[in-house]
Amino acid sequence: MVKRKDFRKSSTIHAAEYDGAHKTLHITFADGSCFTYFEVPGREYEGLVKAASVAEYFKKRIRDKYMCEERIVRRSPRAKKNAGTRKSRRTLH
Repeated sequence: MVKRKDFRKSSTIHAAEYDGAHKTLHITFADGSCFTYFEVPGREYEGLVKAASVAEYFKKRIRDKYMCEERIVRRSPRAKKNAGTRKSRRTLH
């Protein structure tokens, strides 16, 4: 089952989507960048959605703890110039 949460109050993280069957956590940031984190336990997603500060929880518990890959998202023609110009990368921290 896939769970999704939009964070309207966070200026850093726009949304999180967790696929428990594959243990993947998809994070969409406010700047439009999207990353998939692998082998993430469900408790981390639950902690993220319940955290007082989503950004702080992410920095302390997820970023640099799990292997991730940037997802390239097709932008609409009206998107800001140079938006989404990051290259795909895969990291292990």
